[in-house]
Amino acid sequence: MENFLKGSKYYPLQIVIDDREPQSIKNILLTYKNILIITERLTVADYLIDAELQVERKSIADFCASVKDGRLFKQVSKLANSKIASCLILEGRKEEFKKLGFKKNAIQAIILAISLTFKLPILRSKTQEQTVSIMLQCYKQLTKDKLSDYRFYPRPKPKFKKTDVFFKRKIHILEGFPGIGADRAERLLRHFGNLQNVFISPESELVKVEGVGETLARQMRKVLGD
Repeated sequence: MENFLKGSKYYPLQIVIDDREPQSIKNILLTYKNILIITERLTVADYLIDAELQVERKSIADFCASVKDGRLFKQVSKLANSKIASCLILEGRKEEFKKLGFKKNAIQAIILAISLTFKLPILRSKTQEQTVSIMLQCYKQLTKDKLSDYRFYPRPKPKFKKTDVFFKRKIHILEGFPGIGADRAERLLRHFGNLQNVFISPESELVKVEGVGETLARQMRKVLGD
């Protein structure tokens, strides 16, 4: 499928964008058919990705202006003290700093202060397209399952007979959940006995099934309405 965000288990992906951000970045995000965009005024950061990641985007011009008027470190402090993982993306080419009257050493000192004192990651981007790519990559990296969730387990002998006319339907239903393939679906059915038990089981029980980690179990409960 073309123009679909790949590599994330959370479809569709919801991104809240501050209403002061440029429409051009929103248009780039809308090229992905499985991203939902909400535009509203945000008090912290410019982008909130699926309530898991906050991103403050600053063009070099805005970065320099916020240094001069004292906004920068107030914004950085809010991001650093938030319970949601955050990062700052500095967008533009380094030559712009010189045009705006900022020396290289001064910029390095500011970036070091943000990274070391506030422990806020700063990522560099040259274009808006690259900014979008970095944001999505950060989100995928932040929310990917633990290594234990990616282990390969031997396919178990099915508890259900392949001749059961409902067997494939049960597998197909479970495969509709993000991150669950045929093997995991079969393990879940084998462990719990039927679909009803899978659907009502808490995260603490779901993670007992081989190949189902905490992230996947949490996502299943979220999909089921918890």
